[in-house]
Amino acid sequence: MHARLSRFAGLDPERIEETVAQFRDESLEAIEQQPGFRAITVGVDVKSGKAVSLTLWETEADMRQSEKLADEARDQAVTTGKPSRDPIVDHYEVILSREAKAAAS
Repeated sequence: MHARLSRFAGLDPERIEETVAQFRDESLEAIEQQPGFRAITVGVDVKSGKAVSLTLWETEADMRQSEKLADEARDQAVTTGKPSRDPIVDHYEVILSREAKAAAS
């Protein structure tokens, strides 16, 4: 599995909710439909004006194939969120992943 981590800093706290809603409404479905898509997690720290997006992909090729769409989504987030810094994007090979065990009933 492979992961793309996009980090935003210097966001106007008052624009974060609008930026996340716009991503959810305009970009998320297209990303989810990409070959090899496995998961997405978006986190925000409103007080510090930070946000992060982590996407998981079945293969590196799947992740790379989705780059143009990811770039477009990030560009839209920058336009709406107006961060004071450019986003930082990192790519990783996932070598360890664990889900919580189901609770016994």
